[in-house]
Amino acid sequence: MSELEQLEFLDQAVPTRRVGRFSLGTVVLLAGFLALALVLGLQLARQNVTQPTGGAAPDFHLKLFDGGELRLSELRGGVVLLNFWASWCPPCRDEAPDLQALHTDFSEAGLTVIGINILESSRQKALDFIDEFGLSYPNGEDRGQFIAKLYRVEAPPESFLIDKTGEIQRFVLGAVSYEDMSRSIRELLAS
Repeated sequence: MSELEQLEFLDQAVPTRRVGRFSLGTVVLLAGFLALALVLGLQLARQNVTQPTGGAAPDFHLKLFDGGELRLSELRGGVVLLNFWASWCPPCRDEAPDLQALHTDFSEAGLTVIGINILESSRQKALDFIDEFGLSYPNGEDRGQFIAKLYRVEAPPESFLIDKTGEIQRFVLGAVSYEDMSRSIRELLAS
């Protein structure tokens, strides 16, 4: 039997199943493409939902690492710098001294810095981070990422500067710098 005859024999031996006008393989391939398009469409739609950069700051209740509790709405009348962080995050490590300095320099004037630990592998790692950088401002763990979801946080660090009336005045994606943030804090404290 020649090679051509063998190929013709195989072509006859393997029947293709058809669904309507299309083969089963074509239907499966089309279904796969549709599923991929749906997933990509949902991802693109999610990208258009960004962190709040203005308007009322969502209220929350936070249990602090030191055993205390904090509710954002109880801090109205002062300026709040809300910072989402994780111990494994290099930019979080870079900004920690600046956040502590902002707390030290502006807390008596009416600034409250709040650290919210997210996406942490263990409570102890968060506590070690706080100890390593000597953070004396309130810090708590966002178990279940409920607060992070309110603020649509995607990855640490992300920070929100909230004015005396509870309105978000500034959103910072990435590490906070003392020099840049202190200007905004001074303006909000003066108003």
